[in-house]
Formats: sequence, C-alpha cells, structure tokens
Amino acid sequence: MGIFERRASNKQSGFWTSAASVLFITWILVVAYYMNNPTPDGLCDPWKYRAFAAGKRIASDVAYAASLFTSLHSIQIFRSFVDLAALMRTPHPEVQGSNIRSSVTTFDGVKVRLYELITRKAGLGPAIVFMHGGAFVIGSTAMFDKLTRRFAEELDCVVVSIEYRLAPEHPFPAAYEDCLNATKWFMDHAQDYHVDRSRIGVAGDSAGGALAAAVSQILHDEPGYPDVALQALIYPITQFIDNHTPATFLSISHFGEGGSIVTWQEAGEFTCFYLLGRLDDRVVRALIDNTHTSVEFRRDSPLAQYVNHTLLPPHMQDYGHLTPPHRKELKGDDIVWDQIDEIVLDPRASPLLRRNMTGLPPTFVATCEFDPLRDHGAFYALRLKDARVPVTWEHYRGGFHGVLGPAWPLVFEVGEKMFQDLIEFAREHLAI
Repeated sequence: MGIFERRASNKQSGFWTSAASVLFITWILVVAYYMNNPTPDGLCDPWKYRAFAAGKRIASDVAYAASLFTSLHSIQIFRSFVDLAALMRTPHPEVQGSNIRSSVTTFDGVKVRLYELITRKAGLGPAIVFMHGGAFVIGSTAMFDKLTRRFAEELDCVVVSIEYRLAPEHPFPAAYEDCLNATKWFMDHAQDYHVDRSRIGVAGDSAGGALAAAVSQILHDEPGYPDVALQALIYPITQFIDNHTPATFLSISHFGEGGSIVTWQEAGEFTCFYLLGRLDDRVVRALIDNTHTSVEFRRDSPLAQYVNHTLLPPHMQDYGHLTPPHRKELKGDDIVWDQIDEIVLDPRASPLLRRNMTGLPPTFVATCEFDPLRDHGAFYALRLKDARVPVTWEHYRGGFHGVLGPAWPLVFEVGEKMFQDLIEFAREHLAI
C-alpha cells in the first residue's frame, strides 16, 4: 500500500471513529435527558421509576413527531406503539410449567382474553373479570397479559380480561357498556366455563377501576344477577367533578407542571376524548384548571360534598407548596359544563356520585402516596365505609400511579406488595 493510500485509509478510519464517538455521546446525552425525571424522597425504586418514566416519555415524543406527518393525534399513535410492544411480549397460549391456557374469544360481541385451567378440580370454581387501565384511551388485554395470567395462576381460577372499546373512536359509555355486557354474558354462561356465578369478582386499575366499580353497582341493582363476590379497585378513577384534590397539588409539588407518568396536558386530553370523543381546547384547558364545572354546582350541589377535602385523613390534606383551591376565588365555565355535565354526573362514569352505596360487595381499594389520583380511591373507600360496606383500603407508601403494571426488569417492590395483598383479599372473598 502506498503512502497516499495509507493516508486515505487513516482518514477514513478516523472519520468513522469520530462519528461513532459523536453517536455514542449523543446517545448518552439523550438517555440522560430522558432519565432526568423528578424522584421525590420516599419514591420506591427511584432508578426503576426513572427508566419507566423515560420509556414512556420517549414513546410519547416519537408519537408526537410522527403525528406531524399524519392526520392522527399523537395519543392514537402512542397507543399503537404500546399495543405493538404488548403483542411482541405476549407469550403463547400455554406457558411451560403453568396450569393456565389463554385464548381470545368474544362474550356477547365483546372481545375478551380468557384464562382457563388446563387441569382443574371437580365442581364449579371462582373467577375474576378484569378491566384494564389506560385512561379510557390506551391499553389492551395484551398489555396486561402478564398481570392477568398471574391472577389466574396464583388464584388457580378462571380470569376474563375485557378488550373494551377505547376513546376517542368510542367515547363514554362504550367502554362501560362493553364491560357490563361481557360480565353479564359470562355470568349467564358461567357453568360452561366451570365457574360458580356467585363466586365471580371484578377488578380493574385506574380507568379499569372506574369501570369495575360501575359494573359492580349496576349488577347490584339488577334483580336477575347476583352481586359480584368482590370488587378490587386499583388506584381507580372515581369522579370527574374535582381535578384539584390535595393529591393533585402534592403531585405538582413533587413532579412539577409536567406531571409524573402522565402529563397534565395528556390527562386533560384523555378525559376530553373520553367524555366527548374529540378534542376541544376550551374543555381541555378547563379540565386542567379545574374550572370545567359551574360555580353554582360547586357551591350548591350536594354531590360536590362527596369530594370535600376535609373528609380525607389529616395527613392527606397536604397541598405541598401550592395554595389550596378552597382559598382561591371560586371559578367555573358554564359553557364547558353545559357540554359535559350529564356525563360527568352519571354514576356509570363517576361511580363516586352514586347516591346509595348500601349493600355493595366487599371492596379492596388500593391508593398510592405519589399518585395524583390518590384521593379518588380514598373518597370512594370512605363513602363505602360510611355505608357499612366491608372495605379493605390499603395505602402504599412510596407507590405511584401504574406501579402494579410494569413487568421485569421494572418490577417494583411496592407493586409486588400490592399484588400479594390483592391475592390474599381475593382468596378470602372467592372462598379459595
């Protein structure tokens, strides 16, 4: 090789070395940027939380960039990312060493993922109907496959996970109707699946918690159906009339205006999609600012008392460094309220607003310290206790919204504790 060839080769080698170095440094900076999430003292497994939040933020930003070139909203593109990732992780119907076989079928026209026992005991057994979370806009049975499969394995029982329709394509009450219809069909055909219809419980997380609570209430009122054996509500959404509870303000103090796993802008858009099936900037802004109800409603309606902050235990009345909302001027937007009031006040959307809680089934409520929706579950548990409904309310220090869901390697200690508490409660009330 001549001197000029060696020089060209050295230059080429140096170029690729420099390019690799630049790419590596860029990658490090990008990872550092997305991992730089606030982690307040006491948050469980902070580095796992940072990784979990970073993954969500990266997917959200990529979805937003992609939305600039399509007619789809970024949230819809983000949903497709989540669904694809979930399907890639979903195992075969039968997993070696497990007594559970999964299949996808329909109950009364509603798609469900069904988990059945390969080898079962004689007689009729119990079952759980699960309604997944995702703010009524995101999520699927595949996304929650590991969790629902674990329920089936730990309880050695049938589990039905409902693939309800999502907003904005299918706003309220589509998700509720799917969950109710699938649950009733399953009860009507329980023996076909070797299940005792009186030993069927319902469970759900976040949006799924709202759906599980609503289904439980309606079945309680239906003379042709038994009460569910239990309802397990995991950091549930229970109302839409107060978006500025102490937990909301405390979350802003801890995580900033951007929010934690879900940003405040996303929360407003999710809710608007669910209530209206479309985005309305005025409605989204009002939901974020908590001016979406009328002043008259806040001042005079007895329903507003269900979210009275003084009902919470004293240690839950901390607003962080922000001014408590009751010390501010009362504001409301009548134009927004006229668009959403019928839905927001419907107990099928806001189960906390049911007038009479008496006689509802035994209930497990899970709330988390660092969850902006913490008070939704707290208010619901307190109302059930006042109605003398058997309630197990577990509050998880260090937990955050979504802590139960992530799979390995992002399994959180608090999430595992919550799962075991759920299993213990279900074993007791399903008579396992």
